[in-house]
Amino acid sequence: MFPPPARFLLEEAPLPMSHLREPVKPGDLRGVRVLVVEDQWHVANALRSLLELEGMEVSGPAGKTADAHRLADEYKPELAVVDINLKGEMAYSLIDDLHDRGVRVVVISGYAVLPRLSAKVAAVLQKPFNGPELLASLRRALL
Repeated sequence: MFPPPARFLLEEAPLPMSHLREPVKPGDLRGVRVLVVEDQWHVANALRSLLELEGMEVSGPAGKTADAHRLADEYKPELAVVDINLKGEMAYSLIDDLHDRGVRVVVISGYAVLPRLSAKVAAVLQKPFNGPELLASLRRALL
């Protein structure tokens, strides 16, 4: 007896596991492109690790606004986490530029009051903050 034609074998082949994936839910950060702008390496690395664990596509960290502009041009982020003071260089113009590009910005800062911030930012987190606070701010920024 001859083996069945190949079309029957294909029809009976198991489906790939990709069909079992849940649809992306509102507030899900998986696959979201985020730019990290932070000049303190230990904070920057912690941010990168946390965001990557959430499945985000992280560009950076950038420690200077010029580097952040270059990364924004190259990776087209949807979100940005920006420290307002980068070794004495204030990131206000960067925030303006990111906002004008349609990037939602979450500012992180040790300053109690940030007088020049306007409606151009989605959230401001006061340092120190924790991972769940940051992730909640990022989820709200996407709404």
